[in-house]
Amino acid sequence: MKGIMLKDLYENFYIKKNLASYIFGAPFIGLAMIFVDTNYTFILYTMILSIVFGSATLVGSYEQDEKANFYKLQFTFPITKAEIVISKYLLALICTGISVLIALFYALASVYLRHLLTLTEALTVLGLSICVSLVFTSVVYVFYFLLGKKIGTIIYVATAAIFGGMYGSSTVFFGIEGYTSMDMTARLCFLLPASAVIFVLSCLLSIQIYNCLLYTSPSPRDST
Repeated sequence: MKGIMLKDLYENFYIKKNLASYIFGAPFIGLAMIFVDTNYTFILYTMILSIVFGSATLVGSYEQDEKANFYKLQFTFPITKAEIVISKYLLALICTGISVLIALFYALASVYLRHLLTLTEALTVLGLSICVSLVFTSVVYVFYFLLGKKIGTIIYVATAAIFGGMYGSSTVFFGIEGYTSMDMTARLCFLLPASAVIFVLSCLLSIQIYNCLLYTSPSPRDST
């Protein structure tokens, strides 16, 4: 599985087109974080950081795999189809963890340098962003494995738009305070494990899709 994850990282950060998207995207978000300092944008950027970076690795690698028919080649490797899928999800978790770490520094700066919100409020938003990232990745990955890169990308954009619309409308109807309230802090005790369960179920479903619907060629270890 380590080799599959290294391949995906290579395709994301060595291929110029994919690397350019990170190079141009990261400074844009970073500058926006620095110069636009409101509670609304703090929540928005924290969510964007965890959602985009957590799920972006599959988007970049899937395109290259389809172009090169790499999935057919993978079946000759001493690795099961389940391990191939799990490696994609593990890489998403690693990238989500990195994005959460970056968001944590951003949260601490917003608390102690900008004084935008309290530490409890910042950590609540950070916990909520983890939940949203896991659920978003769970939904998008299933559609990528089920429908392929083209339709999967459409679902990716549509899901991001839906999540963004839900955030915008919720701030209008319920207020920004709902994201940092003590009630939301208490709800995280349920939301965090629930999002983790959804992520695991998504992985299991993707394994079944990978085995039954898309790639029927047996890998060496699947028959053992």
